Formats: sequence, C-alpha cells, structure tokens
Amino acid sequence: MKRRTAFMVITIVTLAGTFFSCKKNTLDPSGQFNIKVVNASATAGAQSFTLAGNVLLNGGLNYMDASAYINAPSGKNMITEFRNASTNAVYASGSIYTANGVNFTVYLAGSGSNARVKNFEDDLATPNNGQVKIKFVHLSNRAPNIIKIKDANGDDYANSLVRDQATGYKYVSPGTIGIEVAGLTSGNSVGSYRFTDLVAGKIYSFYLTDDASGNVVMNKIIHN
Repeated sequence: MKRRTAFMVITIVTLAGTFFSCKKNTLDPSGQFNIKVVNASATAGAQSFTLAGNVLLNGGLNYMDASAYINAPSGKNMITEFRNASTNAVYASGSIYTANGVNFTVYLAGSGSNARVKNFEDDLATPNNGQVKIKFVHLSNRAPNIIKIKDANGDDYANSLVRDQATGYKYVSPGTIGIEVAGLTSGNSVGSYRFTDLVAGKIYSFYLTDDASGNVVMNKIIHN
C-alpha cells in the first residue's frame, strides 16, 4: 500500500510539473523584446497578428509584407496568432519564448493544413567594412525538404538547409547577388534568384516560399 501511495504521489507531482511547465503566456512584467512580422503565405490573404492575446497588427499584412520591429513584452510560451483580417479567424498559431532585449522575426508560412508560424532570432549588429549581412530561411512546401544554396560562383551559402529552419549569417559585398537553390539529394535546380540592390551596412533575410501559382520564389526583407 505504501509503495502504491508513493507511486501516486510521484505521478501527481509529475503531472503538476508538466501542467505548470506548459502554462501559456507567462509574461515578464519588466522585460521587452522586438518582433518583426512577415506574411510569407501567398494564399493567406491579409492578416492581423496577436502576441499573448494582444493585437500587434490589426489587419493589412499582405503577402510579402513585413512590419517594422514592434516593441512587446517578453516572456515564456507566448502564443502567436495570425488571423484573417476580414473574419478574425485564426489562420495559424505558434508560440515564442523570448528574453529581454532580443529581436525576432516571425513568419506566416504555408496554407491550409500546412499553415504554420515560424520564429527566428535576429542579430542586428551592423556588419563592418562596408559589408552586407545576410541569412536564408527555407519556408517552401514545394521545394525539397533539404536544400543547398550557392552563390553565382558555385560557392556554398548553405549545404543542408532544412525546411522551416534558417542559416547563420553570411557576409557579402554590396550591390548584386546571385543565388542558386537545389535539392540536396537530387541536385535538381529549385530556382535561380538575383537581387541587385544590397546596401552596405544593411542586414537582410532571404526567405524561400511558394507563390499563389505554386512556383518556388525567394523574397527579401531588410532588418535595419
């Protein structure tokens, strides 16, 4: 009987610990962080965005739009929601765990049952010596799950970028950049992309996604 009682106590404590560890929207009353919001879903329509139940963007976020950084309370397991701007129905939701003073970009990706919210921490330290700081984010459902990314000379930017993940930062010269994307296993080309207006001292993210016709495209956002 004692062994059974001890087991029940352990079980209750374990369940209680699980319950409290999963508590949603635990805000830091003195903490703040910055969040940029991006609509990377071509078929989602205009979106609103809420964080921990607070509306940060009230409609108007269309495909390829990126907000400025918004200052918001930091915290643990804060629920993020993209909502249809006309009906207020939740299109996709996720969660974010942040610390005081950090910077994040949150993306809406996919559509229908594949709709999802993905967060990536940003380093906003300005690149030195007239360089440009870039990273890549794989959000495409049509592209292979794992891709490789090269520059126009065939040098690697990323040799195994998994869907819904981001690379580390790379440093390039300002001006024009050519980007080649292929499947890691097959080696088949996914697409060739060219951006002509990179400015020295700036920080960019290039995200791979799908347009409304199902083509794999790459879009750019700026962080500073």
